[in-house]
Amino acid sequence: MSPLEAKLVLITIVALAISTALYLYSFIFRNERVMRASYYFPMGCFVLLTAAILARYEAVGNLPVAGVYESSLGGGWFVILFTMYFSYRNRALSVVGLGTIPFTLILLGLGVMSGPELSPMAASIKSFWLYIHVFFAWLAFGAFAICFGLGIIYLLKERNQGKEFYDRFPALEQMDEMMFRYLVFGFITDAVMIASGAVWAKNLWGNYWGWDPVETWSLVTWLIYGLAIHLRVTLGWRGRKLAWILIFALGGMVITYFGIDWFVKSSFHAFDVWQGI
Repeated sequence: MSPLEAKLVLITIVALAISTALYLYSFIFRNERVMRASYYFPMGCFVLLTAAILARYEAVGNLPVAGVYESSLGGGWFVILFTMYFSYRNRALSVVGLGTIPFTLILLGLGVMSGPELSPMAASIKSFWLYIHVFFAWLAFGAFAICFGLGIIYLLKERNQGKEFYDRFPALEQMDEMMFRYLVFGFITDAVMIASGAVWAKNLWGNYWGWDPVETWSLVTWLIYGLAIHLRVTLGWRGRKLAWILIFALGGMVITYFGIDWFVKSSFHAFDVWQGI
């Protein structure tokens, strides 16, 4: 990465770490004043990460859409964006950052450790469909991260019902409905991501689907979230059951976007393969 980008990413990581510490402190010590202060830290993290992405764009000439490091930039940006939007619309649940901000910190750390070389994409893979594919991927990623954060808050409130600190959060039924709505939004945008990726793959590699490891894991993860919707609608899996599913299901997203590129270098989605096209 460029010197400017490196500085911005480092400052962003520090800001995310401070924000994570504030969220944890506010819950462990049940400090409402610190909780209110923590509402503003994601905004600063968002500005810093945006600046880092712009510095990356200036250096390589493309938006962060490829590789573990660039995925951590783009994915983290959308997770923080969704966190700010959700917190603004639901001030009583601005503490959703308890789940999303530490998650973003870990993603960015994994990205930096992956080796963020300044390597522009090959011209042959630059396509309108690539950006559509990645855009909907990050929409789904942001929505599922909110589900993850809501699931944590739901379980904490359920376990501590009747305690004054947790009375400030909305009713369990309301949080359950929010989890379901973001689940449906994420499921639909994830479906668009898979479909647009298939169109792009047809133009690039000659077939819509090749059972590439990333393709396979993205399908498995999509089916897991689809199963969560099915269980919620048909069998009435609400509340605690839904929260646990959404917490663990995010692991599938992490494997899809970050894990495969770490361990499977033969994947068409590995950045070094894209550079060789």
